Amino acid sequence: MERYLLDANIFITSEHHIPQDIFESFWLELGNTLESGVAVLHQTVVDELKRKKDPLVDWIGSLDGVEAMPASDKTLEKYLEVCAWADGQSYEPRALREFKDETRADAWLCAEALASNLTLVTYETPSNSLKRVKIPNVCEGLGARHVDGFDFMRAQGFRF
Repeated sequence: MERYLLDANIFITSEHHIPQDIFESFWLELGNTLESGVAVLHQTVVDELKRKKDPLVDWIGSLDGVEAMPASDKTLEKYLEVCAWADGQSYEPRALREFKDETRADAWLCAEALASNLTLVTYETPSNSLKRVKIPNVCEGLGARHVDGFDFMRAQGFRF
């Protein structure tokens, strides 16, 4: 069974464009994938949402048995690999600082996807810009599986 690791933007972007009061079935489906363990919530994502005082923290807390995944044993090793890859790609210094900022989830999510053999789900799209390190670029560069949010929904049979 394929398991998915959800980027913070799956929650944040969905909150803005698929509001709970209009698309209740989307949020039920998303909650079900988290409760079943098919989708995984990483601690760095929860931390990011908490720092932003996002109301989705309460929604996540209301789900049965959903606990944030801590970094696995191999995550730090993969994190260093992810950062080394980014350093070797000619990104602007500011882009690298933002990507490697320990309060941001992106680099840690890429590392966890590699370490735990998870498919990373994000609404980000690849880019040739050197102004921002994008999750799909990192995944493609290091061979980690990734899908966009809509492909994840299709794979899980979301219907509204």
